[in-house]
Amino acid sequence: MLQFLAFYQVIEFYFPVYSKAEAQRKVKAVLKDPTFRSDRDADLGRLLSAIYISRSGAYGDERSQVRATLMECVEPEGLRAFLEADPDRKDFYLAKGKSPYQRLSLANPTADLRNDVSDRIYDIRCKIVHTKSDSRTGDAEILLPFSREAEQLFFDIQLVRYLAQRVLITASLPLPAAR
Repeated sequence: MLQFLAFYQVIEFYFPVYSKAEAQRKVKAVLKDPTFRSDRDADLGRLLSAIYISRSGAYGDERSQVRATLMECVEPEGLRAFLEADPDRKDFYLAKGKSPYQRLSLANPTADLRNDVSDRIYDIRCKIVHTKSDSRTGDAEILLPFSREAEQLFFDIQLVRYLAQRVLITASLPLPAAR
């Protein structure tokens, strides 16, 4: 679980960068709309929704920040190739078990998997760091160390590691030229 969180935090570090780029695209789209009028509250509401800023200084909620980061940093073909490269990993994501996480549309060869993957890793992250209990039943939705569910994170740790690598590569700067 710690490995998963460490790789997730690499991705999370870049949320402000990539969520800002996504917010800029949304604002441009709203302002380009010929029906946009600055004197209409509904239009101003659309504009404000496009630039919602979280407490961390990033734009949008955390789920949308994960999505924006992966959309900018991960190529759909590369993600699919990674998921299908290992037969065991591919079988894991194709299995129709009772996984509590977002299923991946791996069987559909034309599906862009980035949204499904972003939802899946965000859901896993939330189960690790949050406890959300139903006050009526007292059941907690938490991922505990050494639980069966935690032991099944092997391929998800590989996945979030791959994503963190893609984000680091995209965000990297060229080395200065040697003198």
